Amino acid sequence: MPEGLAYETYLKRRAEDHEAACIRCGACCGAFEADPCSRLAKGADGKYLCTTYENRLGLQKTVFGQEFRCVPVRKILFEPWNGSWQCAYKKQL
Repeated sequence: MPEGLAYETYLKRRAEDHEAACIRCGACCGAFEADPCSRLAKGADGKYLCTTYENRLGLQKTVFGQEFRCVPVRKILFEPWNGSWQCAYKKQL
């Protein structure tokens, strides 16, 4: 297997492992704040999901219209946010 392909495979597996760690608590999307992301939806199972997940990064709006820039969770792991105490990613640190 070419070295570049092996690295791409490794990165894909790491991304899949990262996604699998998420418990869909919605904390990083503002589920525990007064003005969460407008794209955040709560499923019948009580878990949260982004309705535009594949296109979530970049400029977004909250329920009340405030603009913010959605970033990958890895960029905010070391910052506090409401509900971050239950984030599975932060518990792994």
